[in-house]
Amino acid sequence: MVRGSVKVRRALLAAGVAMLATAAHAASPSTIYRNAQVYTPSGWKNAFAVKDGRIVAVGNDEEVRKAAKGAREVDLGSRTVLPGLYDMHVHPVLQAKGGEGRCSISPDLPAAELLAGVGACAKAAARDEWVAGGQWQASVLAGTPITAATLDAVSPDNPVLLFDVSGHSLWVNSKALAIAGITKDTPNPEGGIIERDAAGLPTGVLRETARNLVLRHLPPQPAERTQAELKKNLDYLLSFGITGYVEAMAFRDDLEAYAALADKGELKQHVQACIAYSHAGHPNPDLDATIAAIPEYTRERFKPTCIKVFADGVPTESHTGAMLEDYEAGQPNAPARGLLLFDPAKLHPLMAKWDKLGLNVLFHAAGDAAVRASFDAIAFAREQNGNGGPIHQVGHSTFVDPADLPRPKALNAAIEYSPYLWDPQPINDDITTAVGARRIERVWPIKDGFEAGALVIAGSDWAVIPAPDPWIGIETAITRQNPGGSARTFGAGQAITLEQAIRMFTINAATRLGLDKELGTIEAGKRADFIVIDKNPFRIPATDIHTIKVQKTYIDGEVVFDRANAGAR
Repeated sequence: MVRGSVKVRRALLAAGVAMLATAAHAASPSTIYRNAQVYTPSGWKNAFAVKDGRIVAVGNDEEVRKAAKGAREVDLGSRTVLPGLYDMHVHPVLQAKGGEGRCSISPDLPAAELLAGVGACAKAAARDEWVAGGQWQASVLAGTPITAATLDAVSPDNPVLLFDVSGHSLWVNSKALAIAGITKDTPNPEGGIIERDAAGLPTGVLRETARNLVLRHLPPQPAERTQAELKKNLDYLLSFGITGYVEAMAFRDDLEAYAALADKGELKQHVQACIAYSHAGHPNPDLDATIAAIPEYTRERFKPTCIKVFADGVPTESHTGAMLEDYEAGQPNAPARGLLLFDPAKLHPLMAKWDKLGLNVLFHAAGDAAVRASFDAIAFAREQNGNGGPIHQVGHSTFVDPADLPRPKALNAAIEYSPYLWDPQPINDDITTAVGARRIERVWPIKDGFEAGALVIAGSDWAVIPAPDPWIGIETAITRQNPGGSARTFGAGQAITLEQAIRMFTINAATRLGLDKELGTIEAGKRADFIVIDKNPFRIPATDIHTIKVQKTYIDGEVVFDRANAGAR
């Protein structure tokens, strides 16, 4: 019932939008973009033509002029043109709803400055108003107790919750613990940990599903503000050249926000949203009803046709990432091999059901045991339904056992790695301490993924990370150093080439979305999604790639971002 209705409604919507688009473009002239460095599957070209939102010719000036006679010409001043980029794991609606809080503090700040920032947020808030934000990380706070009492000293009258840099742990004060009713006698929820001191008292640190004990007490944000904030985030992503993305966790109200923006013509990107199977380890009670309502929210550029499943947490001192071998260091009451957050016996039949409905499934899987369990679930669906279903996605993939690397190709699945963390930084020091230096040799094994023939894609996980800047991700995938270069490296043996990095962000992503016939490369016949950038990444040192700035972003031939007219964020 759902499968048929989704397909029929999607076809009708697509047909209707196509008719409108055809009418709108019927009288539009061709445009030739020339004097450019155009990156295409057949090598570098210097011109291409666009008509009615599609690329009609690519080649040299003479070839393109013949194919698009009488077209107006735009001189790009020898700037570089690439296909539009994709972020395959990002949370713009979570950020829009204030899910990571409004008290924003850099996780790199020392303890005194971080606490001063929290204190400033508390002073600016009304009495008893929640102070929510982050981020913090254990290695930077070494020597400072990560306890409720520490936060009490700077916010005695307001409940405080701070996300750590991974987003999987909360640090709260005593008032927040009291509101949540967390005491010595409160048991750990399934899939979560309440950190405790030697006397068994809660310290103020909550891991994974235990976060929800506090998070459920936050008041909801008005829908109008969510839409306004989401529109800002859409524009922000466009400024980085991101023309399509996967909204990595969405609920019914989030679909409403996207559909509302699409209906107002304010959603420019191609977006797939993944409906949450669970939240903070608890089943989403509205899941089936939301799946049934997919046609109601489907738009030409918005498809809520994906399910999000958390397989584990993160492989830090929290030990919530599910690992095949024991951790080497971490919290005293942390599980030796982490937490697998789903029961395969319960998930596998659901996986086969979703696959049969034509829904993609996106797994959060950081530890190698979670990655394996995710591929096992996909394998079950393929055994039931065959390999011709949608391309499922195993996300983050911080650690992957070598035995599992051939599985994405065999299962027609995608393996997603999270950039912006591929360089030496404090959270990676936490990971190294927790899992041991030996396993860091293959951390985020991107090179191995390409060599295994996998469909390799990239997702930022913003707003967990500071900014969804793909140029940082591309550079550090190549160098495994800090942006700009550094003596230290992180998983240097898994560095890849620039060509591979660009594939991750373009055609591979379009393939995962089922859009590779229409998007992902600059070729005649494809939709005109492209970006104009100020530097050619192939002609500058790799350590300069993070400095690249997008000058213009085009979707279906329309300018949707122009740096010359953009305000600062």
